[in-house]
Amino acid sequence: MPVSLPDRPDLSEADVLLLRQVAGGHLIDPISRATGLAAKAVNPAVEALTARLGTPYRHRAAALGAAWGWVRPEDVPVSHPTGEALLPRHKQVLAGLVAGEDPRATAKRLGLAESSVRTYLQTIMRILGVRTRQQATALAVLTGIVPLSALGNGWPDTRLSAATSPPAQQQAS
Repeated sequence: MPVSLPDRPDLSEADVLLLRQVAGGHLIDPISRATGLAAKAVNPAVEALTARLGTPYRHRAAALGAAWGWVRPEDVPVSHPTGEALLPRHKQVLAGLVAGEDPRATAKRLGLAESSVRTYLQTIMRILGVRTRQQATALAVLTGIVPLSALGNGWPDTRLSAATSPPAQQQAS
């Protein structure tokens, strides 16, 4: 039986475009060119967007955007993934990132040193072929590396590919 995702907030087309740029790991100038925002307005706009999504973190916003269908695979550039398999510990660290944990919280939860978590994150990004945490979290959700339940309460314990959205959420923005 298909699983419904939690209700998503209303975002304008401009907000969705901004979210796609954030998930793609783009910097201020490319985001400014893509969205038409002045360069000095990009960071405040991203902060307002992440607040609407209920998180202060860009990487969590990227994961939520992927889960709700605003961020598509083509929005997340991948360059030279290694083809290596992620180890279970890599997936645990990545799930913490998707959940919005900082490396210190992930280290505490997994009983690791914070420096170990940071090293795992660098290894994960190298294996996935991404440059930023935003790209890593969006890709983790889009490809089903981590279950949607990593996003928190109300999210099903399934992979994105196994979940379906209600018709109102399936419309492309």
